[in-house]
Amino acid sequence: MQLPVIIGVDGGGTSCKLVAVQTDGTVLGTCKGKGVNYNAIGMQLARERLKEAVDALLAQIGGRELLGVALGSSALDARADEALVRAFAGELFSPEKLLLDSDVYVALIGAYTGKPGVMTISGTGSMVVGLDTANSVHVLGGWGYKLDEPGGGYGIAIEGLKAAFMALEKIGPDTALAQAALDFFKAPDSRQLITVLYDEKCEPADIARFAGVVLKTAETGDAISTAIMENQMEILAKMTAKVLDSCPHQVCLYGGVFDHSPATAACFKHTLQTLVPDVQFAGMELPPELGAVLMFLQDRNALDNAIIETMKSTWRAFQK
Repeated sequence: MQLPVIIGVDGGGTSCKLVAVQTDGTVLGTCKGKGVNYNAIGMQLARERLKEAVDALLAQIGGRELLGVALGSSALDARADEALVRAFAGELFSPEKLLLDSDVYVALIGAYTGKPGVMTISGTGSMVVGLDTANSVHVLGGWGYKLDEPGGGYGIAIEGLKAAFMALEKIGPDTALAQAALDFFKAPDSRQLITVLYDEKCEPADIARFAGVVLKTAETGDAISTAIMENQMEILAKMTAKVLDSCPHQVCLYGGVFDHSPATAACFKHTLQTLVPDVQFAGMELPPELGAVLMFLQDRNALDNAIIETMKSTWRAFQK
């Protein structure tokens, strides 16, 4: 008899990653979907996008019995209560099969396989979460796009766009970001750029992608872009240092900003080391989507070392 499966989801603002795992820890398949941050796109669209991705993964692995879906959501900074789970489930999911927590928390659980440590994420948004030796969770950041949260793609992009507008309208210093913003958003001038950015089809995730342009212009020596990157990483490093006050001094980095810009990751590490000289940087034992599966099993008191080892070995084999 085939064992039922759990689907773990790393639910970011720009995209989501899914993995299907048997209850014994065997990894069966993966897929990707669109962003599911309901704070940015609304509950209904987030729910529909998740359902589409879950159905695609179940079809890929042969329609196995689904035990549950564990979502690490960039819209959350803590475990969702029953009312929120039911609201998110809507008409497409069974609430009793859903477990929702923050994307940073599942990244933390995956990185250290449930052991204490600190996780700093810089993706579309940013957040820092730590697990101390007493199993208490410490969270900073995750302010959301309405507050231009610093340290992630959206915050970097907004600062870059502000600098671009200042240059385009001749009230600020010249920067390569001015023409880069017009090119990226396909606008002929600053007035049309405003129209493009406020179009209802332009989601926060679309704006956040401009962060890649800001970081590339920083790497080519643009002083304004460099200052933006350094300032954003300084704020994120200060948040991380604060969480490290309560947790073991080891940090794992995750997210598209760190992945796609080694210079930005290096800037963050250097800044953090000036604040916490004995900090150690750790690699991730398992990715966030598998961290979500671990969280689901922990929640049901069904996790043991044998399952973790099976997950590690089948994940390594699956990646080859």
